[in-house]
Amino acid sequence: MRTLLLALLTTLLPAQEAFLVKPYLQLGDAPRPAAQERLELMWHAEDRDSAWTVEVQGGRGWILQSAPTFRRLEVPPLPAHRIYRAALKNLKAGARVPYRVKLNGAVVFAAEAQTRQPGAHRMIVFGDAADGSAPQRSIAKAVLAERPDAVLLVGDLVYGMGLASEYRKRFFPSYNSEDLPLMRGVPFLGLPGNHDVPFRRSAEAAAYFAYWSLPLNGPGLQAGEANAAPAVMGIHDAVVAAAGPAFPRMASYSFDYGPVHWTVLDSNPYADWGSPVLKAWLEADLKAAQRAAWRIVALHHPLFQSARSHFDDQWMRSISPILEKYGVDMVLAGHVHNYQRTAPLRFRPGQVGLRGKPVAGEFTVDDAFDGKTVTRAKGIVHIVTGAGGAELYDPWQTDIRASWQPWTRAFISDKHSFTVLDVDGRTLKLRQIDAEGHELDAITMTKPSPVRPPSGR
Repeated sequence: MRTLLLALLTTLLPAQEAFLVKPYLQLGDAPRPAAQERLELMWHAEDRDSAWTVEVQGGRGWILQSAPTFRRLEVPPLPAHRIYRAALKNLKAGARVPYRVKLNGAVVFAAEAQTRQPGAHRMIVFGDAADGSAPQRSIAKAVLAERPDAVLLVGDLVYGMGLASEYRKRFFPSYNSEDLPLMRGVPFLGLPGNHDVPFRRSAEAAAYFAYWSLPLNGPGLQAGEANAAPAVMGIHDAVVAAAGPAFPRMASYSFDYGPVHWTVLDSNPYADWGSPVLKAWLEADLKAAQRAAWRIVALHHPLFQSARSHFDDQWMRSISPILEKYGVDMVLAGHVHNYQRTAPLRFRPGQVGLRGKPVAGEFTVDDAFDGKTVTRAKGIVHIVTGAGGAELYDPWQTDIRASWQPWTRAFISDKHSFTVLDVDGRTLKLRQIDAEGHELDAITMTKPSPVRPPSGR
């Protein structure tokens, strides 16, 4: 018995010491599904040479994947460390695929990866979460219980400055630990909020660009250009180098999941979506997605919301005509720490949006849509889902309907919560779930089947 225990300890100790951050799944630079799917596996380890290998289980046993690569990051107070990446290739779509990581020939980590579903799937969305609080962990536990196929975080990914050390303390322990093994099982996607970009002069800011791996099909911006995430030479050099081609391009991107086309936008004020470069990319992306059953936009700063907090942060309203032109169905945002849902809207702005200034315009509201008996929306449904863990905003407004805008249909600011999207063909069901698993709000959206031209004889 003693010999068995010693053997077990000998196996477990290398596994505990191998990682600074255990392996987690990313979509990688794979915006569209392929016949043979792929994911990217990332992990963080000490800055020393080690013999890492990754294997995926196939029909005839374990299949060795391409050798992992790494980029080095040294930003005090964290010691220098390596950010490893390994592509998991030739995966079956819609499957749970076992994988394992070896160090010097010994298995130090094993899990199952959920590949992208080709059809019906469950995407969970929330933002403004990782502040190290008890509500953050409660939401993560409730998200795990919903068994998502993927998770998308709509900005302010980690508080308070998007630092590498904050990810280590406040992000990964809640989403990739032994008791909350979310990121090792399903891919997480994210986007930069105002707390994720290096406005502040900290060398370890903007860790988003180094610690995530997402499609690089966004606007072709270069560091230092207008509309690009800011970086200060001599301050942010280490993070920019560790990010490689992801900085600044990974701030905006798009991807397909099942019948949904997702367009992810950097809505921070430095990004002017009325500029020719950004506007052209947005129009081209949405135009190319016209065959998708659903088109959803995700960003941090909401176009429309009723909370008193951040009420005048309305500059993204200026893109409404473009979204309407190309048939966007839903916009999901964070920034405001609560849950809100509008009626389907159309909006014609009367002026260019400026930071901190109201943007007036003409509203057209679909009052007939209720998401229950009338499920075909005439306009865009706007969702704020910023109650993922950080301190809630304006809880008093929950029960004071007179404080809501006339087009607001749901406002819940006294409970932390997250959004569940179940998509099956031309039916989309939204549920808002709190930390105890209770449903706070729900709607169903449907679309008619596409009209097919008659076949010739």
